[in-house]
Parts: sequence; structure tokens; C-alpha cells
Amino acid sequence: MQGLIFSAAFILVYVYIAVAHRWRGYAVWTGAILALIVCLLFGFDVDITLLFSRINYNVLLIFSGILIIAEVLIETGVPAHLAGRLINIARNYGTAALMICAMSSVISVFVENVATVMIVAPIALEVTKKLKANPVPLLIGIAIASNLQGTATLVGDPPSMILAASENMGFNDFFFMHGKPGIFFAVQIGAIASFFIIHHFIGRDRRKIAISDIPPVTSWGPTIILAAVIAGLAIISLFTSGVGTAAGLICVFGAIASLIWHSVYSHVQLPSVKFRKGLGGNTGKAYRTESRRCREIIRGYDFDTLLLLAGIFFMVAALETFGIMETVGGFIASIAGNSSFTAFLIIVWGSVIFSAFVDNVPFVTAMIPVTHAVAMSLGGEPGSHLYLVFGLLVGSCLGGNISPVGASANIVAVSILRKSGYRVSFLEFVRIGLPFTIVATLAGSAFIWIVWHP
Repeated sequence: MQGLIFSAAFILVYVYIAVAHRWRGYAVWTGAILALIVCLLFGFDVDITLLFSRINYNVLLIFSGILIIAEVLIETGVPAHLAGRLINIARNYGTAALMICAMSSVISVFVENVATVMIVAPIALEVTKKLKANPVPLLIGIAIASNLQGTATLVGDPPSMILAASENMGFNDFFFMHGKPGIFFAVQIGAIASFFIIHHFIGRDRRKIAISDIPPVTSWGPTIILAAVIAGLAIISLFTSGVGTAAGLICVFGAIASLIWHSVYSHVQLPSVKFRKGLGGNTGKAYRTESRRCREIIRGYDFDTLLLLAGIFFMVAALETFGIMETVGGFIASIAGNSSFTAFLIIVWGSVIFSAFVDNVPFVTAMIPVTHAVAMSLGGEPGSHLYLVFGLLVGSCLGGNISPVGASANIVAVSILRKSGYRVSFLEFVRIGLPFTIVATLAGSAFIWIVWHP
């Protein structure tokens, strides 16, 4: 009975998350508390201590640290500086647009997707403004490219962190695991295949772009810190498995170091900087930066997503403890007719469909135990379920690219466009997102099946 109570609460919370984009963390904990109260009122026993122990606090530390480092990185102007250099190399709009999307992909490998969009979008808007081009396809391209590559590493996106914690994967396991190529390469295969879709929508415009001013960098410190954090995660992954306390502490210490660095350098006024001459022979203007203070960065921190992650861990722990996940897994296995390939297709494309309309964080967290149950129902040996969880991650992360509400990065991109005076309809987003998702998912999931099938 406890399982049914928590299932009802989870479904209600899931519906709220699907239609609302604020207070999601509070909603999850409200649902969890209500389920606990109902269980207590009817005299059902619930081990609250056990459920709290199932929250993966190391994932929360990694998410918190990387997000703060990304926020400080934006303030230094490094991403804008790199984007400016890329644009001046490109010389035409189509190539520049593709290079901007490629840069968002690279950044998203190491920085959370929403932060990536916030980093790259202002540069993209400036380019389209100069040529009076429609920024909608380019901003959509930036969002879906960042969502794709966010899946490639442990620190790129919360679902990857959740998967790593569940499967005891370290940073390096995303590249090679058990002697086989991992998720990173599946994502790159998908990226190569989907490049032609992005090129079709934004890469064929050959209008010339004048050489423009390149924004300066106030400090390379946070970039060095981020590189050190990534190196630290890679090194400890050689000696320990999974997402341990050391990984979380490295990210937190990196965040603290970034804030200290920012507090020291944020008050420094940049001198006038002379830029490369433009096509008209005019030198660039001097820049002055007005960066946020550390307290403003902390105040703007995404506490809602942190609460959401913790709450989903708690709720899914309850559903798993009371046997709900095992029941769902057995049901999926029966539908698949005890065929591993059919079960793989159901997991991958079911994830794509669900994640097109709801946030993939609760979906991935809930479905990982289901994939374990499916593998057991199919009679697989211990560890044979990896093809299912890898397919789940690819399907759920890429499925969010279909619609404007399927991923937080998409919502942010659409919001930025709206503030700039551009309305993005649901169908306009789907026109680009759907073919991109189908091609990338087909390529990535085919790679996973070939390499990891039982």
C-alpha cells in the first residue's frame, strides 16, 4: 500500500513538473511529505532514515560546484571572447552559425546546458542583429546542440550525474568502460549524424560578416579552475569507481576558488583595449565590464533544481523500496516478449517520447531502477543491463530536443528570444528539433546496441 501512495504522489508531482517551470523542487518535497503523512495516518511503516540515505549527496555537490563555476566563467567574458574570435574566422553567416553551435556543444561537455545557452546566446543575437537575420533557428540550434553534448560526460548534465551515481561510474567511464567505448562516443556519432540537420536549417546562408570587435577577457582564472576540476575528476576516476565524496568535494572546492577569484578581480577596471581593425578600417572600442558580485551570483543560484534532484532521489527510493520499479520493469519485459532488442527499442524511444514533454531529470531517476528490473526479467547476468541504461540516457536527453518544453535549455533559449521580440511557436521548434532528435538518436542508440548489447 505504501508503494501505491508514493506512486500517486509521484504521478501528481510529475504532472506538475510537466506543466510548470517554477517551484519544481518545492513541489516534489510537498508530494513526498504528503505521501509520508498519509502513510502515517493509516499506520503504514516507512523507514524515513533509509529514504534520506538513498539521496546521492555527491551528485548534489557536483551539480552545485559546476553550476557556480559556470556562472563565474560567464562573468569573465571567456566564452564571449572565444565566440567573437570564431565569428571573425568564419566571415559568412552560415559558417559562423555552425561554429557557434559547435562551440556551445564543446562548452556543454563540461558546463551545465542552461549555463551554456546563457553563455552563447548573447553572441548569437549580436551576429543575427548585424545581418538582420532571424535568430530563432540559431538559438534553437544552440539549445539542442548543448543538450546533445551535455550527455557526453559526467559533469555535462544532471541526468549524466544521476546515471554515474547509479552505475558506479567515474568520469573516465563515460569514455571507456570495461574495455569498450562509452557514452561519449555514442554522443559524438549522434552529433556527426545530426550535423547535417543543423546545416540544412542554419548553415547555408553565405552572407558576409564584417570583422567585429572581440570582447576582452577580464580573467582566465575560472577557466583554469574549471580545467583543474575536470582534470581532478579524471584523475580520481583512475583510482576510485563511481561518484564518490572526493568528486563532489573537488567540484565544491572549485566553486569556492572561483568565487574567491571573482571577488578579488571583479573590482578591477579594464584599461582601454585596442582591437583588430574592421573592414571599414575602424578600430574597436574599449570595453568596461560590469560584473555581478559574488553575493549576486550565489543569490541567483538554481536552488530549485537542487531541491528537485534531492526530492526525486527520495521519491524514487521509496518507489524502489516498495517494489513499484520491479513491477514496472516486469511489465515492460512482458511487452517486449522477452526480447532484449525489443526492450532496448522500448526504453530508447519511450524515453524520447516522454522527455519531449517533461523534464528528463525525474524521468531518468525513476527509470534507471526499471531498466535493472527489465534486465533481470529478461534473465540477464549481473551487469548486462548497461545497454538499457545507456539507451535510456541517450533517449531521454535527446528527446528533450523535440519541443520547447522538453529541456530547461530549450525554455531558456525561447525565453531569451521572447525578450528580444521573437515569438517561437511549438511547431516552429519541432520543425528543427524533431528531425535532429530522430537522426541523433538513431545513430547514437545504434552505436550503443552494437557495442553493448548482451
